[in-house]
Amino acid sequence: MKKYIALVLALLLALSLFAGCNKGSDSTPSGSNATAAPATQAPAATQAPSGNQGAEETPAPSEDEGPYHLAAGKYEKDADGWPVEKYVYDRPLCDNDYVLTNWTTCYTPQYIPEDGWENIPTWKQMREFTGVHMEYNIIDSSNRSENFSVLLASDELDDIMDQASSFYKQGTMKNGIEDGYFANYYDYIDYLPNYMWELNERSHHNKDLKGKVFYDKTTIPVLYGMVCNPCPAMGYFMRQDWLDELGMGKAEDIKTYDQVYNVIKAMKVNMSNNEYNKGEIFPFMIMSVVETYQGVFFSGMDTTVYTSSMMYPRVINNKVEFCGTTADDKEAMTLLSTWYSEGLISPNYSSFVAGEDYDAGQHDDGVGCYILNVSSVVESENNSKNPNCRWDPIPRTKRTEDQVLKYGYAKAADDFSYGSACVSAKCSNIPLAVSWIDWCFSDFGSDFISWGPEGIMWEYNEEGERRLTEFCLTHDAGVSWLFCIYGSNGLLNCHMFFNWRNNYTDTGVRILSCYEVLRIPTYTGEYDWPGGVNFDDDEREENTAIMADLNTYFTENYSAFIDGSKPMSDWDAYIQGLYDFGLSDVLANYQTAYERYQANAVF
Repeated sequence: MKKYIALVLALLLALSLFAGCNKGSDSTPSGSNATAAPATQAPAATQAPSGNQGAEETPAPSEDEGPYHLAAGKYEKDADGWPVEKYVYDRPLCDNDYVLTNWTTCYTPQYIPEDGWENIPTWKQMREFTGVHMEYNIIDSSNRSENFSVLLASDELDDIMDQASSFYKQGTMKNGIEDGYFANYYDYIDYLPNYMWELNERSHHNKDLKGKVFYDKTTIPVLYGMVCNPCPAMGYFMRQDWLDELGMGKAEDIKTYDQVYNVIKAMKVNMSNNEYNKGEIFPFMIMSVVETYQGVFFSGMDTTVYTSSMMYPRVINNKVEFCGTTADDKEAMTLLSTWYSEGLISPNYSSFVAGEDYDAGQHDDGVGCYILNVSSVVESENNSKNPNCRWDPIPRTKRTEDQVLKYGYAKAADDFSYGSACVSAKCSNIPLAVSWIDWCFSDFGSDFISWGPEGIMWEYNEEGERRLTEFCLTHDAGVSWLFCIYGSNGLLNCHMFFNWRNNYTDTGVRILSCYEVLRIPTYTGEYDWPGGVNFDDDEREENTAIMADLNTYFTENYSAFIDGSKPMSDWDAYIQGLYDFGLSDVLANYQTAYERYQANAVF
């Protein structure tokens, strides 16, 4: 019935648009060696990750595989059914130049070369590497919604549909599987060793990832693109030129709160009244809300100091708490109030609004430890009155150098890109289509689709390091958009791509070094609030009613500890006030919702 209704609604659109949606060879194998596709249903040996199976030994490959060289049955899994390592595709996926179609777009079509998308060297060589002849249907980005509706109504979806989940409005994506539009990736999970390895590995520091991919325990409607090196875009930076002058080492070696304190104290004493600031400085910069996003400075104290509203829950030992209400928050506020009382934080900090230009201090040597966007570091240095100004990042600050961070980093360094893909249920070779996607998550595949072949977007310098070419740097499209043509597009494709590639220039390596300092490869995320927790109507209504007054009390009192207008001795009274305004009822709702989520969670 849904298909019939959709067909009627889209009939008028079909006449004008369908001609632009031709599936080319209609997925028919091309060439004299064309061979029938393998069955599209999942093989009986397919096993999804579960907690009940023992570790599997790697099966011996079949002596006669035929024209297809896919991963299913050729790699080892752990006791929970996850691949134990990345899979290496050492042969093309097929030997018969099998034809698949890919519904996609290009946001800057004016820069596609005259000989067409399929002859762009990256995609042409990818055809050689995979053995798959991919026919790309490049739909104008402004017409994708209408075009998708026509394809859906006529039941003529392309084999791989980029961002289909953004256009499917007939229900949930699981409904799309049940109605016969999309394949269930779960049925072909054995063909996804690289994707599943990445998903499992990254879930060690980001508990939301599996729940986003798995709709339920036996359903995967959509695969999402990933980035090779997730990293926060912002962090705290130190004046390295001041550190050099003070003989206090490198910014990247400043790892604890005590070390930050010692440095900014020395800056206060030694860098005030110089030729650029001509007065007292307040070396540690905070914004009016303190932390502009989760855990930028206080993840080492397992909290987020955000004074505008009580919006950050955390979970410790399965108990829900709100940042701003815990013993860790008392420790954080004690630190800030101490630094404020010693003149290390500006008395005007409440006027420093995130997103607005902050000049005083940054440009005239008024601060020595400042929150910056990585991409704006060089600009900030150029705007400084001090020609020696150099901002270098410090790692996420910890209580002790050997501390393993557990909170507040995952959301700042998202593993998923914006790209995604569904596979059509009508695809005549679903295992091959799924394997083609998985190839893009292999080590070789992800590197190749990120950069393309040597000599076009990049080349090696004399030191054997990648550098962007003159063609890349001077093209009218700009580096970012040009890479989306000659390489993977993180806004669109279900690929794993190298998201720092734009910075591979002689000056851009500075940006790359900043990202490396801000990354936390050992992060666990075990205290992070799961993104999939939902409230029922009664819980939501009660939370909304209580939080109005509770947040007013919170914002009026919490930040007062910083400037000493409320002494730290009033902390217990402040906490009692939160409970008087209904904190216990809100916590109870959050606890109930969290436990319900845990009971129904896929993993």
